[in-house]
Amino acid sequence: MTEALLRAKLEALAVDARVHSAGTLPWVGSASDGARAAMREYGLDLDAHRSRALSTELLDGADLVLGMTRQHVWSVANYAPDVVERAFLVGEAIRLGTTAGPRSADEPLRAWATRVAALRADPRVPGHPQDEVADPAGEALEVYRATAARLDAELDRLVTLLVGQ
Repeated sequence: MTEALLRAKLEALAVDARVHSAGTLPWVGSASDGARAAMREYGLDLDAHRSRALSTELLDGADLVLGMTRQHVWSVANYAPDVVERAFLVGEAIRLGTTAGPRSADEPLRAWATRVAALRADPRVPGHPQDEVADPAGEALEVYRATAARLDAELDRLVTLLVGQ
């Protein structure tokens, strides 16, 4: 859901960006029924989505890595320790990014992420508990809807920090 929402927000602003998702568990398949239903309510189609595993290749090419839970960010650290300075919980990126200030037009995204990561109280601990977004896997549609609504609002704030819109 995060990938679809973020991609749609950036496309609406004509921002040229590569947005991908990857899982931390060895599961291959399509988006869940709940995720597909929740995203349809935002006009987004996840029918063609297929999961893929997190890899060092994906991480090395990423300027910014977003996780929903601390476990996701810790998994990034296990795959590619040097990527941690640009890996955040969604809420953490917003909280610290608000303190750091928005990315300037001439500032590379990786540089902004590194500047934001420098504000962590402890670089080994990603975010605060309230920065996490619980995975709705296996939950009722209402939980997927609530998760989508939270992600939608938070990604609006993140996009503002990233592109100044």
